[in-house]
Amino acid sequence: MARPVKIRNLNPSLSYRRSRCAAKETNSVQRKLRKLQSIIPGREDYAGDRSVEALLTRTAYYISLLELQVDVLKSLSHLHGL
Repeated sequence: MARPVKIRNLNPSLSYRRSRCAAKETNSVQRKLRKLQSIIPGREDYAGDRSVEALLTRTAYYISLLELQVDVLKSLSHLHGL
């Protein structure tokens, strides 16, 4: 059987650049999650649960509440002829 050929990374700076790019992406995602956390109300209620899943669940719930508010305001404006 032929042994697999091991290919060395001939450009070590390439792997360094890839790791830095991945770190930048991680920092970017973390920054965006912190921003989202600051926008969504009720974060004091969930202070113990800092998971991304909980944050996204709260965000979805908040969006649905905002949509409901818009529907109610539209109905009220049609009711009063505005």
